[in-house]
Amino acid sequence: MSDSNPTRAEALETLSDLIHDIRIAMLTTIDPDGLPWSRPMAVQQSDPFDGTLWFFTGADSDKVPHIEARPEVGVVFAQPDDQAYVTLAGRATISNDRAKIAELWSEPLRAWFTDGPDDPQIRLIQVDLDRAEYWDSPSSAVMYALSYVKAVVTGEPATDTGEDVQISF
Repeated sequence: MSDSNPTRAEALETLSDLIHDIRIAMLTTIDPDGLPWSRPMAVQQSDPFDGTLWFFTGADSDKVPHIEARPEVGVVFAQPDDQAYVTLAGRATISNDRAKIAELWSEPLRAWFTDGPDDPQIRLIQVDLDRAEYWDSPSSAVMYALSYVKAVVTGEPATDTGEDVQISF
């Protein structure tokens, strides 16, 4: 990918922007049979991004016992139209912190929690990240076409297809 080497601060800012712009992630837990299980979740990101992701869930969700038994999770964001992709790995915990629930609450969540932020069934999934990787590529068809033509003509793989950056937390 790109020859640029962003500083850690720049990489974290890009990661934060990508996550903020995408908003829906696939959260992967490990089920009782030891198999990965993914489902779409809306991320509730704290500003500024500090390496922790938050998701709302119900106390009776299958995710709760998955995380309690095996806290290692994966989180994946994808925005194909913008050629932006993020994969994250971390450790999750289930929280019933009512102050944090109130802080992160937004009205669209009422679709799942009709009693609002005081719903006793609400739980938070807190994911503290261990590592992240993002791919941020030019999204224009023209840039992709130019990279393709250059690769075909030179016989070398495209090298100007964007950034591939890994971050450890």
